[in-house]
Amino acid sequence: MAGSPVQASRPDGGRFSLWPLALVALILGFALFGDRGILHMLNLSGQKTLLLQELVEFETQNEELRVEIEALRNDRHYIERIARTELGMVRDDELVFQFADRK
Repeated sequence: MAGSPVQASRPDGGRFSLWPLALVALILGFALFGDRGILHMLNLSGQKTLLLQELVEFETQNEELRVEIEALRNDRHYIERIARTELGMVRDDELVFQFADRK
């Protein structure tokens, strides 16, 4: 039998075990889709960006309200303008003319 190739005998009959491949696939699955996986972290990063934009908008709105509060406390002309435009108030020495709508 000098011409026949000699096959080394393996305990598993010459087959490769799929356990290492399954283990690697499981680890990759957790790394991508788990609670602390890459996809979840990307989603959280997007949410963080949106929240930071909202924060900037709220800070701008707060600053505008602070300026208005300061004007209401200290600026008599601003208070008068608000009283005239929003409340329809007039001074004692002014005459108000109201015209009926023509239809």
